[in-house]
Amino acid sequence: MSLKKIACCLGLAAACVAQVALAESSSSVVYENQRGSTLVLVWHPELGDAGTLTGSFTTKVGNCAKDMNQALPIKGYYNGNALSVTVNYPHCKQLSAMTGNLSDDQNTIHMLWLHANQAKDANGKDWNTNIIGSDVYTKLGD
Repeated sequence: MSLKKIACCLGLAAACVAQVALAESSSSVVYENQRGSTLVLVWHPELGDAGTLTGSFTTKVGNCAKDMNQALPIKGYYNGNALSVTVNYPHCKQLSAMTGNLSDDQNTIHMLWLHANQAKDANGKDWNTNIIGSDVYTKLGD
């Protein structure tokens, strides 16, 4: 037990105990895909095995040099082993939505993604505005 937890328990300070409980309810996990991009997920349980996700995505590939190798914030949700996150590439006016499933051992995420670029004529001359793909993310560390 950490000194912070002991101090909270001995002092019986409700605010401190609540702070420790909140810190223990969220956990951060780092995943890497086959292209070297990293996805940091922070799990925020809300109801049973469902809740929200925050964290970051750092891409190692793409056509937007200004946003490559930058830890960009993500927002998302999870419900059981299903999860979905979005990332905004602010310098290039692009968005990605990723959805997939976490393996039973929580070491792998099989993810589908849809990448959308800003376009004036998405149904005509800008035919490649939306790109679909898939990745496999593997947990790094313990």
